Amino acid sequence: MHPFLTSKFNIQAGVYFPSQNLTLRIDGSLGNENGEIDFSEQLKLRDNDDVFVLEMTWRFGKKWSLRMQNFQENRRQAFVVEEDIEWGDEVIQAGSNAFIGSDFKITRIFFARAFDTNPQVEYGIGLGLHWLETGAFIGAEVNTFASSFNAVSASGPLPNIGAWYYYSPSEKWYLGTRLDWLYVSLGDYAGRLINFSAGANYQLASHFGVGLNYQVFSLAADIKKSTWRGRIETAYDGFYINLSSNW
Repeated sequence: MHPFLTSKFNIQAGVYFPSQNLTLRIDGSLGNENGEIDFSEQLKLRDNDDVFVLEMTWRFGKKWSLRMQNFQENRRQAFVVEEDIEWGDEVIQAGSNAFIGSDFKITRIFFARAFDTNPQVEYGIGLGLHWLETGAFIGAEVNTFASSFNAVSASGPLPNIGAWYYYSPSEKWYLGTRLDWLYVSLGDYAGRLINFSAGANYQLASHFGVGLNYQVFSLAADIKKSTWRGRIETAYDGFYINLSSNW
């Protein structure tokens, strides 16, 4: 069996190469609903960046485990506004020199219960929590001496249910997939979350291996924070290359 199915501790660290789409809506302070701003298409914010990812699994019983994941991404870019942008109560005029950016951080904690019926197979269900921190900003030159800066952000926990399936065809190879899902209204957020991963790991030595995963993360939610009333739609998808250690 591959050590991922038997080891007490597994750690994976690597680089995620996702493509990202980001769409925001920032409503005015008087309750007026503005149109959505597509950062990827409308503002030409680059849609790919390298992201460091860290994952860990701790088996604290024959059937129980605690799984964690963390990654964060920050993008910054200068551009020229091609058409008027309505951002909250302000309008950034076409032709302005501007700079934009987005921030996203996710920490996943998942308590899992396995129902394995075969030494080479493990599957189960569990409950988890995603702590999200997300935000975006636009800064524009007002005149030669001053500039305006407009930013929004939100953070909070989102609980989820999840399931996974692992298969070890030999002591060197592991194949696995997992899915976290949520549709809930809680705290700053009200919407849907999907966190999906599928991949393989090859054991190079007794305690070290190399893996390749395809990861998808998608969030579509209304924001109900006092400093940001609106909506966010963001999605990451791409391959994640990692080194693993087990003991």
